Amino acid sequence: MNAENPRNRTSRETRRRLSAPLAASGALAGLLAASIAVNAQQPAEPAPQEPPAAAQPATEAKGAATFARVCSLCHDGARILSTRRSKSQWTEVIEKMMERGAQVSDADFEEVMDYLLRYYGRINVNKAQTDDLAIVVGLSKKDAEAIVQHRQGQGDFPDFDALAKVPGIDVEKLNKGREAITFQ
Repeated sequence: MNAENPRNRTSRETRRRLSAPLAASGALAGLLAASIAVNAQQPAEPAPQEPPAAAQPATEAKGAATFARVCSLCHDGARILSTRRSKSQWTEVIEKMMERGAQVSDADFEEVMDYLLRYYGRINVNKAQTDDLAIVVGLSKKDAEAIVQHRQGQGDFPDFDALAKVPGIDVEKLNKGREAITFQ
């Protein structure tokens, strides 16, 4: 009779129990490495600068405080703010945070989204709606409407110089929001 050593059986069972978590850990490490590689290949954008607290109206300061309260519990908020994002990209980021346990009420969501779009937003001027254009670029509603109407009548803007030629807009404000504007 070939009696099996109980020690070998326990060792095999232990290896079998540990192999699944180890394989999962290896897969997660691979995904993390791939994610880092993809992010490293994306073109670097200048990190947006948060306006000094003294320059922020009370609403924006409240948005910054809500962002800090909601979004900085699990990680450094600066990491998230290092890249400008579109409205849909910011929505995706916040929704992922909520899936991971962030407690975000509807009111907090709106405050955080407004704050992120105003100071860390990016917008395609050739696809933007008036309200979004005004928030992200920091334009008056009148200027944003003029841009959208000009685009609808004349076609897409090829570059910033063409955009700055829209009649009647505040080019100084447009220039201040330049880093948030894309054309594709």
